[in-house]
Amino acid sequence: MLYGLAVPLHDSGQPGLRARGEVELVRIAMTAWMVLALLLVGLGIGRASDRDEAVVTVQVTSADHELEEGYFSLGDNTTLVAKPGTDLHRFLTRQRGKKIRIVLSEADTRELSQIRR
Repeated sequence: MLYGLAVPLHDSGQPGLRARGEVELVRIAMTAWMVLALLLVGLGIGRASDRDEAVVTVQVTSADHELEEGYFSLGDNTTLVAKPGTDLHRFLTRQRGKKIRIVLSEADTRELSQIRR
């Protein structure tokens, strides 16, 4: 610990000049931080709008006769038909009576739809 005189680093001899310089320096620093914060918020909003998706949490229900035909109710407003024997049908059968989260988003790559007979 040092004991002694405190010497100011810069003093022009005019009262208040040093305080005005410090206020100006603080004002510049705060402006720089605000600009940086706005840029980060803008990037965050841009990234959020880039991910155009919908997320819903629904309960899967199906009566026994509907299950055999592949009909599943997702919540109160949606009915989904899955071909019996497919991976989707097996998944929904296992989740019957449980809540699931579904994410709907645009596919990253284009795929040709195929009609199989």
